[in-house]
Amino acid sequence: MTRKRIVLLVVPPVDELDLVGPVEVFGTANRLLGGGRTPYAVEVVTTARDRRIDGECGLSLLAHRHYQDVDGRPDSVLVICGVGARTLRDRALLGWLRGIAATPRRLGSVCVGGFLLAEAGLLDGRRATVHWRYAREFAERYPRVAVDPRPTWVKDGTFYTSAGISAGIDLALAWVEEDFGAAAALKVARELVLFLRRPGGQDQVSVSLATQASHTRSMHELQVWMADHLDQPLSVDLLAERAAMSARNFARVFGQELGTTPGRYLLQLRVEAARRLLEQTDKSLPHVASASGFRSVDVMRRAFLRALGTTPLRYRRHFRTPAARSPMPAAPHRGPLAAARRDIARAVRVAATSPRRRRREPRAGAATARGR
Repeated sequence: MTRKRIVLLVVPPVDELDLVGPVEVFGTANRLLGGGRTPYAVEVVTTARDRRIDGECGLSLLAHRHYQDVDGRPDSVLVICGVGARTLRDRALLGWLRGIAATPRRLGSVCVGGFLLAEAGLLDGRRATVHWRYAREFAERYPRVAVDPRPTWVKDGTFYTSAGISAGIDLALAWVEEDFGAAAALKVARELVLFLRRPGGQDQVSVSLATQASHTRSMHELQVWMADHLDQPLSVDLLAERAAMSARNFARVFGQELGTTPGRYLLQLRVEAARRLLEQTDKSLPHVASASGFRSVDVMRRAFLRALGTTPLRYRRHFRTPAARSPMPAAPHRGPLAAARRDIARAVRVAATSPRRRRREPRAGAATARGR
């Protein structure tokens, strides 16, 4: 087993999970996959000469060295930046990135680290993603980059960009899979007690989180109603009528409130409902598809492949709970299918009533004050 050297370039202050998440993945891989040897040699380097990495939540870490002291040829480089790095114009750092870009087998970024790669001109003509909050700003500043705010991570050639926070864990797991196979990545994910090892194509925002973006009571109520009636055909015209709007105005308001289309949101609801049924019951795939509102098992399968990168059958094999059993027949309002739909509706209600929090932005000039 060839030991792979991974250099994590950190531009502080950072969200701690952006850094610690990938480090934990590679460290866990070393413990589980090495067989007495460590498959990864991880180096954390930073822009601060004192090697101090300050975290947005108050933690302080110490890097191995300054980035200009990196020698040799790393296998992979991962750029991790705090949100203040979006405006960074450090010529020495950008020059270092351009110089090292041709060296590693993989060059990736977490969260707004993609801004740094784009500023260096390394993403021109490529697909990329960043945290959804900064996608519009990214697209306006770097029109030569095809930014997609939806996926958790994107691969284009040797370049990898991810959405940040927990998506950095997903990207690190993808690298483990590339290096040692899907079984190894799943072993690491299970050790870390991850509910789902998300593929790159999965959306950054879940249905319940998307509900928090809605501001009006009528839209909240409609979302709960949708979750309660997933086994019925729900057209845009029907939803618009229930919201007392024209179809055109409803689509416009829905997009403004939730940042997606009614059809896309409904598909997310159906996939989430099907996931819970696959986890919690032994019902057949046709039953699950019908209860979740899919016209057929094939339609459900295609939706799972797009949203989760796996099939319903594989998903059930990995995530079905030990207690899942096929119960005696029950009334429609009391059976496991109805219970799963109620779980989704309850999650939507909780999200709709939860206080919305904004991600903390650093003060202007914070990057300069920390030696960047």
